[in-house]
Amino acid sequence: MLRRTMILVVSVVIILIVAGVAAFIVLSPPPATQKTLVYYSQYEIQTLDPADAYDSGSFIPIQNSYDTLISYPLTTINEFAPALATEIPTVANGGISADGLTYTFHLRQGVKFSNGDPFTADDVVYTFQRVIRMNSPSSGVAWIDTQDLNVSSITKVDTYTVQFKLTHVFNPFLQTLATAEPNAIVDHLAVEANGGIVNNQDNSWMTNNTVGTGPYMVQSWTRGQQIVMVRNPYYWGPSGGARYDKVVMLLNVQPSTAISAARSGDATIADIPFTQAASLSNATNIHVIVSPVPRTYMVGFDINSTHSIMANASVRQALNWAFPYDQVIANAFQGYASPLNGPVPKQIYLGTDSMPTKYYSYNLTKAAAILDAAGFTKNAQGLRFGGTALTFWAISTIGWQPTVAQLYQAALQQIGITLDVHSVPDAVRSATQKTNGWDLMIETWGPDYNDPSDYALPFVGSAAIGGDTYHTMYSNATIDAALTDAQSTTNLAQEIADYHTVWTVQNQNPSLIYMCVAQAIAAVSTSLTNFTYNAIITYNFFFYLPASGTSASSMALAATVAPQARSDALRTFLTVFQKLLRA
Repeated sequence: MLRRTMILVVSVVIILIVAGVAAFIVLSPPPATQKTLVYYSQYEIQTLDPADAYDSGSFIPIQNSYDTLISYPLTTINEFAPALATEIPTVANGGISADGLTYTFHLRQGVKFSNGDPFTADDVVYTFQRVIRMNSPSSGVAWIDTQDLNVSSITKVDTYTVQFKLTHVFNPFLQTLATAEPNAIVDHLAVEANGGIVNNQDNSWMTNNTVGTGPYMVQSWTRGQQIVMVRNPYYWGPSGGARYDKVVMLLNVQPSTAISAARSGDATIADIPFTQAASLSNATNIHVIVSPVPRTYMVGFDINSTHSIMANASVRQALNWAFPYDQVIANAFQGYASPLNGPVPKQIYLGTDSMPTKYYSYNLTKAAAILDAAGFTKNAQGLRFGGTALTFWAISTIGWQPTVAQLYQAALQQIGITLDVHSVPDAVRSATQKTNGWDLMIETWGPDYNDPSDYALPFVGSAAIGGDTYHTMYSNATIDAALTDAQSTTNLAQEIADYHTVWTVQNQNPSLIYMCVAQAIAAVSTSLTNFTYNAIITYNFFFYLPASGTSASSMALAATVAPQARSDALRTFLTVFQKLLRA
């Protein structure tokens, strides 16, 4: 916050100019050397702790504040790049044992966390043991590590060498290390000084703070409003140069606000609805960036719902046949999507081989016939389930979701099913998902790592094997056995067969409606260059560059934070003023 020394001449004069000075403080742009990126985000942030973060909003500040052992190049997920490890282990370089169970990593030296603590092997060992011991009580993200690791799996060889001994052969082990949720490396000294590790419990300090080795660190976070990140002075990576000094991420932004900010230049980056992408394509100050990513969109069923009909497989089949897939792709996603055949999208390794076609299509006649055969006929009022409405939950700030709800509601009405739509903020939807107070809910998924197990296991695996991310309470022994075998088999044909089994069983006993695979769309100001969007690491702000070398929409930044800034500025000025009066 700007502070100004003022000379007390006449107290009355000062009182009269307080409001003017406060406004000046808010509206004056940052110095020319201050380069600020303003991101209008559709998401909320649940936590800053990588060990229990599993949502799109939280991932962005975590990814930009922390590092993993290995990562991906900016534009691909099909190869690795060293990060805190100096090289990618292979059998050829001695980093992977012949039996595929032991992995050795040599660590980068001279790296510091954002508080100045040195990075060593102790931090890596602590990070993975912490993930497993905490066991992500809020999000369930620990499943990524507990698939093949336990607390004894990782050991320190020396100050800059660590070794992992897997509990069993696990084909995508390296892929799991490259995701910041949950495997961003934390500062063990900072965590221990602020509550340490308590088994099966979150650490409140880590929930609200970051101490990482990444290019940024969190300066402030106002839940539901904004988070501010500033440059990490100890960052080990490329030098700063013309990079952004500050990132302001505005949260829960309504689509109309994001569109307005993109048009006016207030936003450097804005999440925009699919429905608005075409309308912005001719704007002279905006690039509409469309990125092909394996991001899947589904509707989940709560099989353990208070409405017992959701436990009936015939009902779930009918709800799949009644979904208007083509209408949703054309209207909600404006064509920026393609059909999703099953849990694993075709863009992911083995996706096409194991799940070659889409089983369900829009067929109201078939849906009605299945319900009639199962005894769920219409009553005198033309309604099924005795007139009981099924609840459908969507996120209000994500423009396409309410549209999906409306299209599906209209389709189901034609066969006598009432859909009670709840379009709510992200935080409300997330809290509801952990209860049995819902029937259907829109689910989205961005890849953690490039392997079928990253999709199939959390979607349709049971909680007993680390799945059921969406709290559907689905459990199928055949699927669980196939998923377990697929992760460790060294036979490619068998791996494909395992995932094909998952697809076949889901078609007959579905726990989800597989809606589509959609592209990522963002409105990016022409004041930003070098924009990239990686399917896994998403927004990597440090590698974006201001086109002019000055702040991107500094006046816009002042406007977006003006209410709170004005209050803080006035409070600060009055404090100084009172001190002057006492002098």
